[in-house]
Amino acid sequence: ENKRSGEARALSSRHLLMADFGKSMTRDKALAGFGNVPWGEYVRNRAFLTQDEVNVLQRTEEASLDIALGDQETSRRLVMVLQKVVANINDAGAQRYALTRIDDVLSGKSDLDGGAEVASSRALKERARLFQDTSGLVDVPILLRVLRTEGPDPYCKGCAAMSLARLLLESQTSPVEPLVAWICDQLASSSPTRNAEVLATAVKSLTILLRREDARAVFGAHGGVGYLTKLLKSSSGAQGGGTPNSQLLYELTFSMWTLSFAAGAKPLFVAANAVSALVDQVTAAPREKVVRISLATLRNLVTLDLTATQAENDDADRATAAAVTNLLIGLGLPKTLANMLERSWADKDVASDVEEVYGVLMANYRELSTFERWQTEIATKQLKWGSKLVHCDKFWRENAKGLEKGDFGNLKALIALLDSMDAETVAVACYDLGEFVRFY
Repeated sequence: ENKRSGEARALSSRHLLMADFGKSMTRDKALAGFGNVPWGEYVRNRAFLTQDEVNVLQRTEEASLDIALGDQETSRRLVMVLQKVVANINDAGAQRYALTRIDDVLSGKSDLDGGAEVASSRALKERARLFQDTSGLVDVPILLRVLRTEGPDPYCKGCAAMSLARLLLESQTSPVEPLVAWICDQLASSSPTRNAEVLATAVKSLTILLRREDARAVFGAHGGVGYLTKLLKSSSGAQGGGTPNSQLLYELTFSMWTLSFAAGAKPLFVAANAVSALVDQVTAAPREKVVRISLATLRNLVTLDLTATQAENDDADRATAAAVTNLLIGLGLPKTLANMLERSWADKDVASDVEEVYGVLMANYRELSTFERWQTEIATKQLKWGSKLVHCDKFWRENAKGLEKGDFGNLKALIALLDSMDAETVAVACYDLGEFVRFY
């Protein structure tokens, strides 16, 4: 047994080293590599597959995936073999092939339609059940191992992440924590210009996973809103001031929109300074779809559930709606929305959200004092030199004593901004602290 295990490791390592981990891998290339995988060696080695299992894969490639999935017993057998390949064979070609086929099964791709996703929602649910045991659970570790292993190319990670997200969406009893933790690790360690492919995979899988309600709470508890906010800001100015990646922006804002429906998640948007990031998307208008989903998120944050009872709209929701409303007024969004009302939008949802958010803001609008403007800017955790009414000696001569209120809470918040990664914020904070000391 030890000898066979050693031979198996050597065999896997040899084929792993021979593999081409190019970044240009595609579905067609991964499937075309089926014939280059030494299936016979794995059968002879007796540590990986049987000849009957290899025959299942060969018949699928000779006919089509569509035909294989047309028979219940064959489809279950195929899924079992594909998972066995992912779990036991490290050959890059075998991994790519098996992960591609798993992704095909779960995303509804058709061999007969050139890889197009043609399966119905009902059919996809049935396919996901092929991966579940008798209790409805899926084998999370098989795909999670691909994500956590150092070295596999982004293509394999992409297939594994998307497949696992789809499986967890359909298996409500399987734990989401492991995939959420992996996604958060990628969001925290990546940027639009570093590990961009893995970042794109993490965000795409997140848009699927967050359709499951309990995943929203888990992601929020992991600090997810903060990760999305950071990436949304960096993606808006990605590539050295070049054109932002509008698809990534859309997927990030879509994830925020999904989270805005979660109970208890709304206060996280204020704490993570997500509101100003969403306002930036509305103002910059990189694409109409990004504007639409950003406005829809803000609409959820400033409005209460009118179908719920007064008790169901708890104090936290009411406080968050009020805080976001004040933030939006302080950030000057009413003026932006007033201009947007005059535009003609191809998407009617945009016009509806503009009217709704503008109505809420105008119903609560009042001219903010200079101190309230300063407080609003502090709350966004992003200071700018442009506000001449607050960052000047006149303001501090009149308001330095005001920072005593609330056990110097505003002063503590200002000091905390010295740790900001934004150079302008740190510079303005230093100036304000100097003026406070001078006039206090």
